[in-house]
Amino acid sequence: MYKYDVFLLYSHSDETFVLKELMPELQSRGLKIHVHGRDFAVGEYIASNIAAAVINSRKTLAILTRGLLTSHWCNYELQMANNESIDTGRPVLVFLIKDPLSIDELGRELLNHIRCNTYTSYPSNEQARSQSYMQMFWDKLAHDLKQ
Repeated sequence: MYKYDVFLLYSHSDETFVLKELMPELQSRGLKIHVHGRDFAVGEYIASNIAAAVINSRKTLAILTRGLLTSHWCNYELQMANNESIDTGRPVLVFLIKDPLSIDELGRELLNHIRCNTYTSYPSNEQARSQSYMQMFWDKLAHDLKQ
C-alpha cells in the first residue's frame, strides 16, 4: 500500500547520525526508507516533495534534536505529517527524541505533537555502550515503524 515504510524527518545538522547510523540500522531490518536528499524529485517544489513523502510513507519518523527545532523545513514537514494524520485518521508521526530538551525549548505546539503521537528516546551514552541493548532498541523501533 505504501511505497516506503518511513520518511525520515531530520535537520541537516543531524545528517551524519541519520545516514551513518539510523538509516543502515533500519534498512538492515527490512524497512524501505525515504530520505529527502536522496528521494526528493529534482525540479519539484520542496513542499510538493514533502507532501508526497508523507503520503507515500507508512510513518514519518521525526529525529527530535535542537537542530530540528530551528529548521523551517522540518517544522513544515511536521505540519504536513500532522495534517496527514488529521485528514486520514491514521497515526503518522513517531518521534525519536535524540537530544534532551526542556519543555521551554520544545514550545507548546511541538509539545502537543509529542503528547499526541508515539515517541521513544534514543539510548543514553551508557546504554549505547551495550551492543545487546542497542540491538533491542533498533529491533523495537523497526518493528514499531512497520505497524
